[in-house]
Amino acid sequence: DGPLLRDLRLHSLLDAPEAFGQRYENAAGESEDDWQAAARASAAGDRRAWFIGRDERGQAVGLVQARRRPPGDCLLFSMWVAPAARRSGAGRTLVDAVDDWAVGWGARRIVLWVFGANGAALRFYERIGFRVLGSGPDAESGHAFGALAMERPVTT
Repeated sequence: DGPLLRDLRLHSLLDAPEAFGQRYENAAGESEDDWQAAARASAAGDRRAWFIGRDERGQAVGLVQARRRPPGDCLLFSMWVAPAARRSGAGRTLVDAVDDWAVGWGARRIVLWVFGANGAALRFYERIGFRVLGSGPDAESGHAFGALAMERPVTT
């Protein structure tokens, strides 16, 4: 659903512009066709996928993107939960959806980057089993942007 994906992404960029590598103006300038194509590619789910979190009433309250990085890494990107839904379990549900998708194609670990200044997100990821990577290529690439690389094994 391209319009829903667009709406959630734009809300995330307005709510936390410093947390993402994309600017609101750039995302808002993407065409309806671009958003529909992103939604279709996500539905196929072979290389990347967007997951939308919903509350108990079925309202969309968050999103996350996952990408395959062969041979066995799943990259978690652009995680966002609406402020009113934080601490409700929506974030954990989104990460679980990424984990389920990753298990389906044989991933061994999930890798993400979080800005070091985002203490709430860092604590959330630590609570659900991620650990900060102190060295290696993922850690080095994050440092260039002020981000910490984190990883956890996928569940089986």
